[in-house]
Amino acid sequence: MNNLFKLKVQSYFVDQSILTKNQLVELIKNDHPKMKYSTIMTYISLLKSQGVLDNPSRGMYTLKHKD
Repeated sequence: MNNLFKLKVQSYFVDQSILTKNQLVELIKNDHPKMKYSTIMTYISLLKSQGVLDNPSRGMYTLKHKD
């Protein structure tokens, strides 16, 4: 995963502070149509472990830190 991907995911939260898992997956698929669902979920997990994303409740995501 590169920094451009991380910045793109962070940009999804500009207009709304919280996204459902389905919304987040769809936004990523729109930008990366050939990416598999399992890869998207792996990247989301990596962003959580890096402290970029937080999930305050099941199936909901928000930015943990705004850069």
